[in-house]
Amino acid sequence: MPFVWNAYSKPCPSSAFEMLTLILLCVLISSTISTLLFVWMVFSLAYTHFVAGIVTGVSACVMLVLLILVHPVRCVVTVTVPSLGTKQGRKIILSTALLYAITSCVPNITNNMARSLHMMKCSAGNITHSMLESSNVPKAALRDIRNNLAALPSIGSRDYFFNLESDVDVKDMEKRLSQVSESVKADLALLHSTVSQISQIVKKIIAALFVVLMIGSSVVYVNGYLTHIKHDNVYQSHQLMEALQRVSGDVTLPRSYKKKLVKTSGARMSAREVKRGLWGLLALLIYALMCGIMLGLDHFVYRSLQSLLAWASDIPDIQATVHVQMTIKGTYIGFINHNIQQLNEYYPYTVLMLPPGCVQSLSAPEHSVLTSVCTFLTIAFFMLLMEVFARRLRRKVCASFYRRREEQRTQYLLWKILDKRERPEGSDDS
Repeated sequence: MPFVWNAYSKPCPSSAFEMLTLILLCVLISSTISTLLFVWMVFSLAYTHFVAGIVTGVSACVMLVLLILVHPVRCVVTVTVPSLGTKQGRKIILSTALLYAITSCVPNITNNMARSLHMMKCSAGNITHSMLESSNVPKAALRDIRNNLAALPSIGSRDYFFNLESDVDVKDMEKRLSQVSESVKADLALLHSTVSQISQIVKKIIAALFVVLMIGSSVVYVNGYLTHIKHDNVYQSHQLMEALQRVSGDVTLPRSYKKKLVKTSGARMSAREVKRGLWGLLALLIYALMCGIMLGLDHFVYRSLQSLLAWASDIPDIQATVHVQMTIKGTYIGFINHNIQQLNEYYPYTVLMLPPGCVQSLSAPEHSVLTSVCTFLTIAFFMLLMEVFARRLRRKVCASFYRRREEQRTQYLLWKILDKRERPEGSDDS
């Protein structure tokens, strides 16, 4: 392993065997990263296999060439691995959890609302249709009244005497209701499709943005390590203690540096690391709260609409009856005509509030969404706990790639410690 790591971290291989080892390692790294990228694009970002294959194939070839030929690129790619356990890696995990909650809950909410609106529209259309159909009841009653009146000799030939009609075009009203229904259905389908497409586009943009930010943070860290001698130079390394023993014969650190410096393999955290961990915990809680709001909103809408539709289905149908009772007596001068016309009929009709064809089942929130979101949040929490060691590992990677620069940084800390020993206690460092 020391030989393999030395061949990988050296700027230029010193032998053919080291060159072959470097090429094999670069092929393994590029193929592994490309495979993970392909799986992520297909199963998480919903890209097609063709597009994901082209992107991963091109990126694998470019990455392989850069890893073999460019030493800083190898350092950046290697630093990116422990960077996954730092702030940028947690951002990817937390954003994935939030986007997964949004893209799963929002379409389910819109789908349930669309089904509820469809049932309400269907019920309203049925009520309207039943009310329009009920206009046939007075038509039948008027027809029977006309027939009874026509039986009288004195008014049988006078059609204008009792001419009541119900002029309602039921078929035209049904046609208009059907057109409105199709329009509302098309609008809801368009809204659902638009929400799904926007969710997928936003997921892809944010995923690409966070990947760029993660690689960019690794580049910034390596650049700061090489250009600024104070950048992340707070570690009590084994090399520093050996240099202190060799120069002064005393490895005792000043009191201020005991608090400032941390061991690369120790569990003690500095005040800055504790503060960074608290801010990370606060961000984790905020993301967890937003995910909980989305999941809770999905369950709230489902339960509310389910209760509303259950209440609507319990409304009884409207039963109505038109009772027509009529007695006609004819009287002539001098005597009473024995011809008496009577009408006593019932005309019942029913208005269905929620017909069986209108009832649709709502889609319940998936328990897998809650499980996946909780899994992402748990991974982010453990990443937060291991962030201190990930940052220290990142510094060790840079030190192994740029050993001369690490010696300069160690000499700078050594000079600061020796200078602090000579100055009185309590004076500030320059």
